[in-house]
Amino acid sequence: MATGVRGLRLTTRDGEVTGVRVNIADGERVVPAGAIVLATGGFDYAPDLVRDFLRGPLSRGVGAPSNTGDGLRMAMRVGAQLGNMREAWWSPVLTTPGIRSDGGRRGLLISRERALPGSIMVNRYGRRFANEAANYNAFGGAFHHLDESKLDYPNIPAYLIFDHSTVERYGVFGNPPGGEVPDWVIRAATLDELADRLDLPADALRATVDRFNTHARAGMDPDFTRGVSAYDRFPGGRMGDPDSPHATLGPVTTAPFYGARVESSALGTKGGPRTDRDGRVLDVDGDPIRGLYAAGNVMASPSGMVYGGAGGTLVIAGVWGMYAGRAAVQDQGRRAG
Repeated sequence: MATGVRGLRLTTRDGEVTGVRVNIADGERVVPAGAIVLATGGFDYAPDLVRDFLRGPLSRGVGAPSNTGDGLRMAMRVGAQLGNMREAWWSPVLTTPGIRSDGGRRGLLISRERALPGSIMVNRYGRRFANEAANYNAFGGAFHHLDESKLDYPNIPAYLIFDHSTVERYGVFGNPPGGEVPDWVIRAATLDELADRLDLPADALRATVDRFNTHARAGMDPDFTRGVSAYDRFPGGRMGDPDSPHATLGPVTTAPFYGARVESSALGTKGGPRTDRDGRVLDVDGDPIRGLYAAGNVMASPSGMVYGGAGGTLVIAGVWGMYAGRAAVQDQGRRAG
């Protein structure tokens, strides 16, 4: 077994995958194998593939920097049929200082903070543009709204805005209620000052907050129906009444006010070689490529464009990894017999 090596291309004989060429410390060599299971992750760190395939901008990744599409390229070279290539596990991410141990930039998937009472999300024009409490995959997709007249994505970047009542009642970014707000978060005594520090139009931000506050006090959001679903109410509802829309809807009124820039990101991509239910990679005619299997984010995800729930990426990797491994053993046995 070897670790820390990079797969370069698959080797084949008579249409069957027979091994993989890898790059190791002293050069390249071919590792022969009766079956290859691709489990290399997605292509979120491959700028050319991101540009060519994804349905909208990906400002930054938060997955492993090794997700450079190696498995996808290997599968393409042997004629794999591709699917779901425009989709990713879209995520609104707030970049924080520092570098992770794997070399990636630090960041926070802000699922909780944007759903708490006293918080909203606005685009760079100071306007709300989505239900802030929606699941991260659905909310992340809202970044891809295109202004056709300007050929511009107005919701990138976006800004998380919240007030001190959110800090006092719920705590933010891993801190307890009433805890410190990290010093990388922008803060101001007034909304106008906050808008100036975030380079947002103050009049538009004030109008957005005023409209939101009026409806939030009444427990409603006619613009984006925030608070209607149980999912919306869960983050704040854990510390209050989960059946009340006020578990997520609360006015932004209490100084100081806080803001942070949020990018269009993804936990990983969802597109790659199509497989059958057992993880066998299919060619462009829909027939299995003998000896080749795939599992996880490298494959065309069965989830399509949607998010099924917590652990969605892991269950696809785990289930298809199990089935692919089983199919590889069974197929080898049939060929040997």
